[in-house]
Amino acid sequence: MPRAIGAIGVMGAVAVVAAIGVALPFIVSAQAATLGWRDLRTNYPPRPSGYSEIVATFGQPCSAAASYVHRKWTAADNGVTYDLYFHRKLGGMGTNMLSDQGGRSTNLDNDVYGQIIVNRLSQYLKSGIYGYACRTIAGSTSWSTHAWGIAVDVSSAYEPSGNCGSNVNYMTADIWKNHNWHWGRTFCDSMHFQYAINY
Repeated sequence: MPRAIGAIGVMGAVAVVAAIGVALPFIVSAQAATLGWRDLRTNYPPRPSGYSEIVATFGQPCSAAASYVHRKWTAADNGVTYDLYFHRKLGGMGTNMLSDQGGRSTNLDNDVYGQIIVNRLSQYLKSGIYGYACRTIAGSTSWSTHAWGIAVDVSSAYEPSGNCGSNVNYMTADIWKNHNWHWGRTFCDSMHFQYAINY
């Protein structure tokens, strides 16, 4: 008899955890709406085309500005929280939803992320979320857009490099594109979004 009760207790606990997992995106979305989230589109930098325009817009790679702003993004599949660092021109302005970090726009942290939350798509932010990294493109001597803090890899555990399709990120790709981000699916890197084209 105690074993049966214990089994029911475990099953009940699993059911509660599952219910919370299903409900959490809706709760977060409702909180965002209650707090008055808006897609502000404030001070977006022009989206650069090619190396010269990237440097003209965002400066040299691996600069202090490239990792000036950060935001915590939690993966829906495993609950791991990632510190996402990015360029100060792509976020960090204070809003009614976010503390001011001395950034210059509302693009990534308020507008893109907020739209994903409000549209109840946070379950598609899965493990492997990365932003700024002072590095070159794999197998190359050219700087990666991550070195400028203008690239984000999302759900990289599900979107392997070299795969020209998409398992997860197709659900949020339109939000990124509507905020001037280019989806790396065009060059078979579906985990990757960058605020630049032709590079």
